[in-house]
Amino acid sequence: MRISTAGMYAQGLQAMLQRQGELARTSEQMSSGVRFTRAGQDPAAASTAQGLDHALASLQQYERSAGHVGRRLELQEEALASAGDQLTRARELVVRANSATLSDEDRKLIAVEVRHLREEMISIANRGDGAGRSLFAGTRDGVVPFTDNGGNVTYAGNDGNNDVDVAPGFAITDTDPGSALFLRVPTGDGIVRGSADAGNSGSGVLSSASVTDHAAWNGDGITVEFTGADSYRVVDAAGDEIAIGTWQSGQTISAGGVQMKISGAPAAGDSFSLSPAGERDIFATLDGIADALEAPGSNAAADARRTNILTGALGDLATAQDHLLAARASTGSRLASLDNAAESRSATGLALETTLSDLRDTDYAEAATRLTMQLTALEAAQQVTLRIQGLSLFNKL
Repeated sequence: MRISTAGMYAQGLQAMLQRQGELARTSEQMSSGVRFTRAGQDPAAASTAQGLDHALASLQQYERSAGHVGRRLELQEEALASAGDQLTRARELVVRANSATLSDEDRKLIAVEVRHLREEMISIANRGDGAGRSLFAGTRDGVVPFTDNGGNVTYAGNDGNNDVDVAPGFAITDTDPGSALFLRVPTGDGIVRGSADAGNSGSGVLSSASVTDHAAWNGDGITVEFTGADSYRVVDAAGDEIAIGTWQSGQTISAGGVQMKISGAPAAGDSFSLSPAGERDIFATLDGIADALEAPGSNAAADARRTNILTGALGDLATAQDHLLAARASTGSRLASLDNAAESRSATGLALETTLSDLRDTDYAEAATRLTMQLTALEAAQQVTLRIQGLSLFNKL
């Protein structure tokens, strides 16, 4: 085999250039703190690092989404607290108005404040999140949820709500639809509601109505009909008589697993009913209170009619308050879940960043050792090249 002088020189130069390239790469790693700047330098690590970058970017998106839904839930909690305050004030006004010492003019003044409370409730139900979206429109955007059309409140939203991803595999429900919060509000005690017939001509007042034996109550309505000033009969929803008796003011009438306490002086033909509690929008409840307060008390029957309406409204307001408190509790639970999601994102992000650092960041101890070895290899390559360059046949002559 013939080895030319030029070939030996080229081989020595290539070895030195290779050692210099390795040395330059190690120096760059130590100065920049990054193990590779191109995927070709470490394809496997670069591919894994790219996946980790995407996962970290997803966590940042989760964090932004969590911040947005968290602000909306905080605004919902504030709105529900304000609505609860309005109902508390309404109850105070009803208690004050349900007094025989007030004149018709006094009650009309109270009715003005009740109607103002109703307007405030509509304003609360139409609150926005500051970003152009209503809090209580469901999944609909760009609409005003509640509109008062001549005393009849209509809802332009829907019954939906959005589930927002706030952590990997974890979603939080956005604000509640206004239909569930303000329209579908339980009445009575949430189980049953008692009422006096609008055509009663006596001064009988229904003080309370409740279920005493759920096993005996069949879930249907029951009516107490007065057959005389001191006698009554109880009929079920089908009109069948289930009890009869004599009565005196303040007596509690029990039959079919329910009871009603009636006072005053009912006239023959008057009736009082107990039925399963339905749902009613809170605006209509406030409207009904104001209407009752504005009605003149011309006689004992009219006074009793107003008292029955206000007594029933007190129960409706109390149940509505419980309804909003339950919604506030749900909101608080979701806010607490957001805190848990934040902790989960933080722990996941730290693990991803640690793994990414192991892949991408320079290990200075290893790099320094490698740099020393590469310097030694470069010096050896230089010495070998110098010795080869010094070889000649003339040295053998």
